[in-house]
Amino acid sequence: MAGYDDKNDLPASHWEQEFLSQDDVRIVAPKVHYRCPKCSNFLLRKEGKNGFFWGCESYPACDYTANDEAGKPIRAKRYLCPACHSPLRRKSFKDNVFWGCSNYPDCKITVEDDNGVPASSKKYPCRECGHYLVRKKSKNGYFWGCIQYPKCTHTLNDDNGMPVLRKKR
Repeated sequence: MAGYDDKNDLPASHWEQEFLSQDDVRIVAPKVHYRCPKCSNFLLRKEGKNGFFWGCESYPACDYTANDEAGKPIRAKRYLCPACHSPLRRKSFKDNVFWGCSNYPDCKITVEDDNGVPASSKKYPCRECGHYLVRKKSKNGYFWGCIQYPKCTHTLNDDNGMPVLRKKR
């Protein structure tokens, strides 16, 4: 008969219930293995100075890492430099947090931090070279500078997050 144990004529779920009723039984979820998208080896959950993260088991041959969210590897969102399209990196200097181009010193672009992400700003064209201006912070406050700095040194003053346009002469 389907659903019955032939030896004792008991329902098959009876053995399952007997097993589950034992005091020392532990039921755990099966272990999930995640594969590295770079080299197809397994990812390992590791603990670093900033908390848990996932890294490839074949490190240092493969340097793939991912953030840990609820015990699962999640690739961090990448933000690209508006000038050269290299990844932006979050940096801090004293109590100022900002995003800088990973291609520094060849590319000196910096972008303001907006709660952990690079601030998105409207693009304002540079009247000197045709590229565009980005909002920057200096010791004297905010200003707008060309993304082609130091080739183009055109700047504008800042007024509550907006460039103060100068009239053409």
